[in-house]
Amino acid sequence: MSEEDKPSPPAEQGEPPSAASAGPERARPAENAAPSGPRPDKAPRPELSESREPLYRLAGGFRLRLEPADLARLRELPGSKGRSDQELGEEFFEKQADRFAQSLAEDVTPPAEVRVVVDPYSRQAFLAIERTIRSILSF
Repeated sequence: MSEEDKPSPPAEQGEPPSAASAGPERARPAENAAPSGPRPDKAPRPELSESREPLYRLAGGFRLRLEPADLARLRELPGSKGRSDQELGEEFFEKQADRFAQSLAEDVTPPAEVRVVVDPYSRQAFLAIERTIRSILSF
């Protein structure tokens, strides 16, 4: 009989077969396991769920509007990790609102409500009034 054909040694008396085959490391529960339950010393997590309300900004006589779906698309932009939709939308408008208003002023007379549709992959914003796109800008 060769070494490969020999049967494995039987498990020790009183020890389940799975514990004997698992070795001493696996037979015992982890001593350094994290306690289950919330830790009171942790800071509250930021709200990362999708916003339900649109975000508005007045610029150049135009009322710019980011719908919740467009706010969620801002999460795809670099540097958005760990920030809420509201924070991302506010920063986006801080940087882009004046450019959007200047672009629209050439074609549309204020006041007007403008929906800002964001495409994070092409890094373009589509400025729409009612169902018509009036301007497309890269950001």
